[in-house]
Amino acid sequence: MKKNILFVSNDAALMGAPMVLLHLIKWLKNNTDVNVHVLLKDGGPLQPGFENLGPTNVWQPGRLSSSVGRRFVSMLLKLSGKRGLFIPFPKSLKQQKFDLVYLNTADTMHMAPMLKNIYNCPVIAHIHELSYSINAYFPDSFNKVNTAVTDHYIAASKSVYDNMVNNLPVPAQKVSVLNEFIAIDEISRPTLTPAQAKAELSLNDEFVVGASGIAGWRKGTDIFLQLVRLVNKKLPDGNIKFVWVGHQSNESRAQAVYETDKFGLKNKIIFTGRKAVPQNYYQLFNLFVLTSREDPFPLVCLEAAALQKPIFCFKGTGGIPEIITPDTGQTFDYGDIDAMANAIIEAYRQPEKAAQAGKNAAEMVKKYDVNIIAPQIFTLINDVIADNK
Repeated sequence: MKKNILFVSNDAALMGAPMVLLHLIKWLKNNTDVNVHVLLKDGGPLQPGFENLGPTNVWQPGRLSSSVGRRFVSMLLKLSGKRGLFIPFPKSLKQQKFDLVYLNTADTMHMAPMLKNIYNCPVIAHIHELSYSINAYFPDSFNKVNTAVTDHYIAASKSVYDNMVNNLPVPAQKVSVLNEFIAIDEISRPTLTPAQAKAELSLNDEFVVGASGIAGWRKGTDIFLQLVRLVNKKLPDGNIKFVWVGHQSNESRAQAVYETDKFGLKNKIIFTGRKAVPQNYYQLFNLFVLTSREDPFPLVCLEAAALQKPIFCFKGTGGIPEIITPDTGQTFDYGDIDAMANAIIEAYRQPEKAAQAGKNAAEMVKKYDVNIIAPQIFTLINDVIADNK
């Protein structure tokens, strides 16, 4: 009998967790007979991809109607101590019966009690966040009410597992470590030639140090800028260009402009902004640096590795340092940009050695392909359903 599964995502943004979920659902649709329904708390660029795979609803608990009249009535009700007029749970979705609810990210944990009550089926929560993100954005996600109705958890890396078991009220036996994954075949096909991508960024024959992600404190964009400054201080005549691929808010863009101006680095660094096909630019890198302060198991590192780029990162920041070895990249003490800068200069002076590490990284990352890990998740889904019958 076909299984009906409701997949719940915090949004459909071009970010790691929604992308992992989209890869998973695609694999399920292509390789199993699972019936898929999707519930998004918010939309985004990936929404059409979800819609192509199954019925998709966008619904945020507690969201007010867009109607001005209903918002006014809701305000009056709240002033009188009554509940406001919120958009109700989608009727078409409420009428469904599901064998399992699959929550994606800690941001959806608060929906577990409601969905458990509606569907009376097991709930799996796929957790992608570490301590800083949970404490900063979802501090109540693992309260007793939510955890009481969650039957099993997937941790995106061992670091995520350790945080859940040691710092949150989650029993170890209810957590499975299944690393994040990418579609290697898809990421290995850029849509621009290297020459076209170089022309777009006005690059020539520079040694390119790349980074990627939504610019900000957690991703260590400020650390990246300090790294650029330090490398150029140590090697002022080096033919090295630093490229950051990813969205910048107005604030982070202004910060980057300010810092690059003060450091005199305008000709040494490029911020591309968000790119729909980031591998077009990753292919130009000679190595990839992850300057994140915290990152559970960032897809950008897997994608760069798939394109034969060695990975440099800081220890104790998440899952990537767990998988990097001396023949696929380097790990450094947390925040030790001096050591990272020296290693970049060494790679610049020995590009053949860096290229070989990149080839090794491409072999290593094959373990994190959707066709390897998605079947493991499907097996877990079936086990959880069977255990709760």
